[in-house]
Amino acid sequence: MMDLDALADRVRNAIPLTRHLAFDFESFDGLQLVVSAPLGPNHNDKGTFFAGSQSALLTLAGWGLTTLLAQQAGHPADVVAVETGLEYTLPLHGDLRITATVDPHTRERFEERLTRRGKAPLKLTAQGTDPQGQTVCRFHALYLART
Repeated sequence: MMDLDALADRVRNAIPLTRHLAFDFESFDGLQLVVSAPLGPNHNDKGTFFAGSQSALLTLAGWGLTTLLAQQAGHPADVVAVETGLEYTLPLHGDLRITATVDPHTRERFEERLTRRGKAPLKLTAQGTDPQGQTVCRFHALYLART
């Protein structure tokens, strides 16, 4: 299993923009990846969390979850976002915490297809919350992993 710090370093080295987001991969439990980022480097002209940073971080969380699931299945893969949807529900006046999630059945189908075909789609959801736990954004996406 790839450790989260190594994965974060890989992202920062491959995608320069992500260095400015100051994100952390906090935890991964096999079904959820938690990503956090501070308001400071991600604020907009209103002093709230920039929507573009939220979008980038949600996309990154989905990519990270898909990458970790492929690794967990024993098939390191190249992962790309195929389709995404995002809804902003509240302005964010503090740090962002994202939880990207897949259900057990979806994970099993993903692992089976990746093993059998060498590529597999993965549908996932993510939710961004503020420091008080209120939902500030919702995300759904389709990723494709190829070994």
